[in-house]
Amino acid sequence: MKKGILFGVGVGPGDPELMTVKAIKTIESCPCIAAPQTGGEKTLALDIASKAVNIEGKDILTLPFLMSRDKAAVSENHKEQAELIKSRLDEGIDVAMLNLGDVSIYSTFSYIMDILQSEGYEVIMISGVPSFCAVAAALRTGLTSMNKPLHIIPAGGMSPDEAFSLSGTKVLMKTGKAMPEVRAAAEKWGLSDKIMLVQNCGLENERICRNFNEAEDDISYFTTMIVGE
Repeated sequence: MKKGILFGVGVGPGDPELMTVKAIKTIESCPCIAAPQTGGEKTLALDIASKAVNIEGKDILTLPFLMSRDKAAVSENHKEQAELIKSRLDEGIDVAMLNLGDVSIYSTFSYIMDILQSEGYEVIMISGVPSFCAVAAALRTGLTSMNKPLHIIPAGGMSPDEAFSLSGTKVLMKTGKAMPEVRAAAEKWGLSDKIMLVQNCGLENERICRNFNEAEDDISYFTTMIVGE
């Protein structure tokens, strides 16, 4: 029997209207939808997709991903989720695995892709709108210009001091818990008036802060900051 194909589908940052036509068509064509689940019962990517695609009658395969700093435990969890997807692929069923933003940027999908490709399964990636691009649009600002570097930095990837020492524009992703450290570093580097941010971009509880001082320390995990020079 011919094995199914795994499609990694980027659903964008939150607004279902930002889903691409190709993403919608791919989800429509796949009998099975693999939906990452984090933080208990949250299946945010599926919630977004369901507002743009009729998923009635689809086989919804929930993937409970572990949020932990224990690399061994996380690696084992990824293998477990890959096995769940393989159970459908081995039956010849195509699977659309949903991913917030784009499938190539700090994506959950990339870990599963690496496992399945190493075992000979066919994988196809469907790009999505990255969160930081949607954030820039919401803030009505450009991210970079000719010959200016752009740095995309995840929470925990480096300290705010290290990030602010880089030339060009800095994008700090998922910075909610790090807000006190970011604020202290911004004051140290004199960048408080160069920072804008968006919380929960594209979702119903979106909040736009064009003035960094408007933001509280207790902010959403899904907060993206744009730091100018």
